[in-house]
Amino acid sequence: MKKYKLTVFAVLTALFSFGAYAAFMYVYTESKFAPVRLFADPLQNAPSSAWQPASGQLFIHQVNTVRRAKNKDARYNGYELDILPAEEGGELFVAHDAAALPAKVKLADIFAALKRPQEKTYWLDLKAELTPAQLGEILQTAKRFNIPQTNLLFETPAGPTAKMIQKKGLSLLLQIREGFDQDGKDPKRRNEINRETLAEWEEYRPAAVSASFGKYPFLRGYFPNMPKAVYYSATRRPSLKKTFMARRMQEDPSVKVFLIDEYTW
Repeated sequence: MKKYKLTVFAVLTALFSFGAYAAFMYVYTESKFAPVRLFADPLQNAPSSAWQPASGQLFIHQVNTVRRAKNKDARYNGYELDILPAEEGGELFVAHDAAALPAKVKLADIFAALKRPQEKTYWLDLKAELTPAQLGEILQTAKRFNIPQTNLLFETPAGPTAKMIQKKGLSLLLQIREGFDQDGKDPKRRNEINRETLAEWEEYRPAAVSASFGKYPFLRGYFPNMPKAVYYSATRRPSLKKTFMARRMQEDPSVKVFLIDEYTW
């Protein structure tokens, strides 16, 4: 009888602890979605391309190894890959920084590791400006694996590569301007930032603007209808926070893709 009571006590304690944890994570996540105070009127229309991605796509961060690609294959429709040349104009590798280049992981290695690579969408984070030949190499590699160009999203800041992607009619994820969320609570500065941002979007017509989650409340407030690609990668461990965040993101039709991290392998 004593053993039974201990078992019941342990189960009830576990349930209470999980409930408390879930409640805390829910409230914490909700606080992250609190609206920012606006110092300028929201702009309902913003220039973008006609890209129409599948809704509710959840992307996994830094799928830069064959092992990680295989391990996440069944769960995620979208992969974020970092693309970095070994040297300017040189061979391209899937690597976040120079320290990862010695592994010599190629884009083809990631595609080959997947059961049906043509069914995924790929967020390609370009870590350097590309030449036309390098961009062509990416497109040819995707073609070898029957991956449609519409499944390739190219993330880069404003510049020559972004222009090249735009001219080819590819899906551009244009990185948000530096300081977009730093207006100092000054209405004049806020209006200036918004004007500069709109001018850049008008020039590049991105499929979506890419931004960290910290900038998302400002984008949601000032540009509610601009297509958004939002990334959140502050934690790698399992967490209900990510589940709650993903559900909240799905409630915003302007968030076309949401990128999270999960584990280190």
